[in-house]
Amino acid sequence: MNKSRNRSIWTGIGVFLLAKFKWAFALLKWTKFGGTFITMMVSMGAYAAIYGWKFGLAIVYLLFVHEMGHIIAAKRKGVKTSPAFFIPFVGALISLKERPKDAATEAYLAYGGPLAGLISFLPAVALYQATEDPFWAVVIFVGAMLNLFNLIPVTPLDGGRIVSVLSTKIWLIGLLILGAFVVISPSPILILIAIVGLFSWWNRGKEGYRNAVYAYEKQKLSEFREEISRWPNLTSTWELKQALSAKAAVAREAAQKDTGRLIPYLNDEGRIAREQVKMDEHFANQTLTLLQEWEHQPVEYEESDPSRPIPSHLLTGAIRHAADRISLLNEELEQNRAYYEAPASLKWKVLAAYLLLAGALSLFMLYGHRLMELYR
Repeated sequence: MNKSRNRSIWTGIGVFLLAKFKWAFALLKWTKFGGTFITMMVSMGAYAAIYGWKFGLAIVYLLFVHEMGHIIAAKRKGVKTSPAFFIPFVGALISLKERPKDAATEAYLAYGGPLAGLISFLPAVALYQATEDPFWAVVIFVGAMLNLFNLIPVTPLDGGRIVSVLSTKIWLIGLLILGAFVVISPSPILILIAIVGLFSWWNRGKEGYRNAVYAYEKQKLSEFREEISRWPNLTSTWELKQALSAKAAVAREAAQKDTGRLIPYLNDEGRIAREQVKMDEHFANQTLTLLQEWEHQPVEYEESDPSRPIPSHLLTGAIRHAADRISLLNEELEQNRAYYEAPASLKWKVLAAYLLLAGALSLFMLYGHRLMELYR
């Protein structure tokens, strides 16, 4: 009865404040941290309505410190982020305004959250020892559990971003762990995380395949650029047209054969070969079409001097377009190849830090659970 009465009182206070100070909330929406404050209050009210104001305050505090750990880590690395945003019964999050320069930086940002989360509930340990109030045992357990859950090695959770420095293949282990949680205790949030994690693993699994395709496209563009640059010196294009037609025919026949599957990490060689023959056909046809167009273009001369031919705008445009595409491919390849590279010494440090944090959180979760058992 008292609990229901307290909820009514807090609800009444909240309605009064919203009515009297709604102008202040409207103003906060336009400030940098207005969204954080408003969503924090909404989340606190939602938790308080079901579990009481003490637990509502505690859970929002734990989530806030966790997100502040990410923000502080991002500031130390010079990565811009959004303010924290709270979602009732889901948690809180921040978004990165730019991609970290490498996976090691991303892991550093991710590690900051659970580490700050560990620190956040340590005062509850001291308060329990001083008061033996079971509420602090709940705070210890919930704080440890929330941050330990975040260390499951699957994206978008912090654990998945941390272990990406070691190997993104570990994400599959995280998916299996998360899948077990979904089976044991299905919930929309767990299912959503599992779906996002599956797509992340799938895309990462295809990255090696994409890099190989990009590299082959770059090679074909270089050959294409060199080929058309020598055309003005040809005395006849008959043999060249015959060779290009033959290449296109061979590639077309090879492209009709299915040589690959769509499962990441499996049979990438066959899938790459299939894309290569498709590109062979594409570039052979493109080169042949360009050659035929160029042949029908009249030759222009500077000041009508036959010894001073003007370079074909058709060919120079094609060469420039190929050079631009090669530049883009170089940037993409460099970013993809370098992002997950890290020295062995750093990988060992990341692994040790991950295991130590996971171990500490596990011990505190068991400790909090044991304390709660005393009051059942």
